[in-house]
Amino acid sequence: MRSLRTRSRISLRLLSFTLITLAVACSEEQKSEKIVVKVNEAVLTKNMLDSALSAKANSAKLKDEFINDWIETEVLYQEAAKDGVLDDAEFIKLLNRSKKELAGTFYIKKLLSENEQTPDDEEIAKYFNDYKDDFRLKDDLFKLNFLRTNAFDKAVQVRSKIIESSWNKAKDFFRTDSTLSFSSENIYRSELQPAILLRIVNSLMVNEASIVLEVEPGMFSIVQLVAKYPADSIAPHEIEKENARKRLIVLKQKEFVKEHIKKLLEEHNLEIERYTE
Repeated sequence: MRSLRTRSRISLRLLSFTLITLAVACSEEQKSEKIVVKVNEAVLTKNMLDSALSAKANSAKLKDEFINDWIETEVLYQEAAKDGVLDDAEFIKLLNRSKKELAGTFYIKKLLSENEQTPDDEEIAKYFNDYKDDFRLKDDLFKLNFLRTNAFDKAVQVRSKIIESSWNKAKDFFRTDSTLSFSSENIYRSELQPAILLRIVNSLMVNEASIVLEVEPGMFSIVQLVAKYPADSIAPHEIEKENARKRLIVLKQKEFVKEHIKKLLEEHNLEIERYTE
């Protein structure tokens, strides 16, 4: 019995020591976290700021702009609290309604993350064919091959190989050369920069490779026109496949949510009293 009490006292001491250690660690972590701005007891830490700016909704905001917005929001909130706004019946009513809407939004987000709507290639192709007009181009689209390197002599060698054989054979021939970067890109006319690149692309025939271009200081390029799709034409499925996939996912998500809500309505006790005037 004495041994049991001794073990119990030791366990309690270990538990107390663990809790104290955790509390100290948390306290030290809070102290070590850099505070960017403080309004009375409210603080915006560097971690909070970095996390907020990395979010999609704030990704385009400058740091100073976000900080100023946070300060203004916090000051107004604190003043509203002092003025009794938080206890106002209309505010509470609106807050409760917003809470329900926000909870529903988060529920749907969680639901979709757990039930991914991933269309296969056949579904994507069918969607593209059924809604081809939605993929009509609003600008000229160029399918281009690019070679980029900081070595002019290498660029000249690659161009000679392209003229001698083909782009793909040249790419394969120089595949082990880490100073060369080959890529294929689909670019709209409005996106072609700098202006000299647009002029060169416009002058090329299909499968023709350009001269060696210095589009920026110390960087040399060769561009080949693979295909051109004029504005108001319908882009080929191979080019619009990813765009079609994203649109179809959104469509399938909406249909999934609609069917899920329909099922929930059937499961819940729904009573509707019809009013007539």
